[in-house]
Amino acid sequence: MRPAPWLMAGLLLPIVVMAQPVRAPKVPAQDPFSELFDTACMQHIGAPARLQSLMDANGLAPLQPAEAATLLQGQPGMAWMVPLASGRYAVSWADDGTCTVYAEKADPAVVQKGFARLMQAAPKPLQIRSLPSRGPLSGDQVAIQYGWATPGESKLRVRFRLVTRQAAEAGVQAMASATPGEAMREQAASPAPPAAPIR
Repeated sequence: MRPAPWLMAGLLLPIVVMAQPVRAPKVPAQDPFSELFDTACMQHIGAPARLQSLMDANGLAPLQPAEAATLLQGQPGMAWMVPLASGRYAVSWADDGTCTVYAEKADPAVVQKGFARLMQAAPKPLQIRSLPSRGPLSGDQVAIQYGWATPGESKLRVRFRLVTRQAAEAGVQAMASATPGEAMREQAASPAPPAAPIR
């Protein structure tokens, strides 16, 4: 039997928050779901090795592939269960660069407010763009999408999506994802400029 890491619940969030890398100014304390999304996904956009190091540093082992398959929605990648005092959460990193946080229980209004606050913290010079929702939703689901883009560019650097559900028995009441946008993918795919010769 695998030991349950839920015993660390009261200690994990402060450790996760302290271990995050530097980026735009940290958004003030917020709900645990938004805090975890900021720490796990927003602080690690395009940096899966850093996310893996963060999880390792907090004693969180990746789920076995069969356990992670549902969270990864059929894509290759990794996933972790993240127990916090406020509830059960999961984080996944798909090989396409999408980082997602799931909450078993969450107050949709609080999560939506926290998500909007995170979106406003785009690092300079990036600007926030509100995007239309995608895909069919059930009656109690709400989807909110934003993107971050460089001024004057039509292509997004990062796309963010939040889906919340009112139904407490939904299994997952909140899911937020950060996906590299077309501009970020193009930049990653372009060859690095040649190094200057050493003299």
